[in-house]
Amino acid sequence: MKVILLKDVARIGRKHEVVDVPDGYGLNQLIPKGWAKPATKDNLKQIEQIQAEKGVKQNVATERFFAAKKALSESVLVLKNQKNDKGHLFAAVKPEEVVVAAKEQGIVVEKEMIKIATPIKTTGEHEVELVQGENHATFKINIE
Repeated sequence: MKVILLKDVARIGRKHEVVDVPDGYGLNQLIPKGWAKPATKDNLKQIEQIQAEKGVKQNVATERFFAAKKALSESVLVLKNQKNDKGHLFAAVKPEEVVVAAKEQGIVVEKEMIKIATPIKTTGEHEVELVQGENHATFKINIE
């Protein structure tokens, strides 16, 4: 029996994949629990349309990543946080703060793209990672 998965199912497949499963498993387990639906012509057309939209969204996200990568490699983001006399920050730098600093310079970056490997709690120059899918890049931020 061919079914279209509506969510990731362990050892079967990922969301929106068309998979062939035993009839009993499809009819008694996957479909009643809402994990899959039968692979009819109409359902297959819907899935093709969803996958096409997903591909377009992924292309747009990749374009944004490379635009942000280029802009961030050419400049250093400056964040001004509260600190004590020794240069230690009262709170670690969050991805949201990096997004705001980038936006102030006209660089479009999403919060999900920013990865801070270790908490940044001191002033000075630090490296932050920009990630989108399999694409990775590092850029520098300066904490004042």
